[in-house]
Amino acid sequence: MSQVQTELHAKSRQAGMAEIATTVLHNVGNVLNSVNVSAELVTSQMRTSRAQGLGKVAQLMNEHVHDLSDFLTRDHKGKMLPDYLLELAKVVTAEQQSIIEELGQLTKGIDHIKTIVAAQQSYAVAVSIIETVPVPELIDDALRMSAGSLARQEVMVVKEIADLPLLSLDRHRVLLILVNLISNARQALDGVIDRSPCITFGASLAQGPVLRITVADNGNGIAPEHLARLFSHGFTTRKDGHGFGLHSCALAAQEMGGSLTVHSDGAGQGATFILDVPLDGPQIQR
Repeated sequence: MSQVQTELHAKSRQAGMAEIATTVLHNVGNVLNSVNVSAELVTSQMRTSRAQGLGKVAQLMNEHVHDLSDFLTRDHKGKMLPDYLLELAKVVTAEQQSIIEELGQLTKGIDHIKTIVAAQQSYAVAVSIIETVPVPELIDDALRMSAGSLARQEVMVVKEIADLPLLSLDRHRVLLILVNLISNARQALDGVIDRSPCITFGASLAQGPVLRITVADNGNGIAPEHLARLFSHGFTTRKDGHGFGLHSCALAAQEMGGSLTVHSDGAGQGATFILDVPLDGPQIQR
């Protein structure tokens, strides 16, 4: 191999590595906000937990360890102690449940990040892990990962989801696509002032059988000349955009044997992204 060919090969490899790194950073960045929000909520709940009241109860009882019976039956504070403990037990149980649920979301976010990185590490093999998934839960997971940014923009979310069986899907690839599409829709709603910003999710079974998920926004829309290039690597209409998000979504859809398409009636008319994922074999009825 000549020196020129060697240099070209090296540059090509470096460009490929840079593209993978940028894609990983883009997709991980979409999920990190959710992870940070969950971590901050758990920390805040722990700092303000009513469980600290148990220490005060223990201190009171320790002060009256030699006359505990009289303290509980005659002293004003002592008489209040049983009711206080019952109320405290209810509050602490509710706190624990809330923290467990938030930690569950935190774990899902970290798991998704790990999968994004692992998928890129074995990029040439295109590893696919199929799981039995309730589609509404998958959509809710994607929404939770994007909840902070949607709340800041006061975006209304509408879900039009058919009664679906449990489906065998590549959960993380679908999740990656949905998180990116939510981010894309949110950005399309920036600057919209003449209507309430809204994202509508649809999910149903189409002929094939195919799982069809739609993500529609009433945002800035897409000009006709941009539609054909929208999923191209590096194409973006935003000044601070990189053109990796929708490109990686289209690749992920192809890797599942499916497709990602878009429809828009033009600038200011919103846009609808359609994800079709073919289903193999019988699905599990709930």
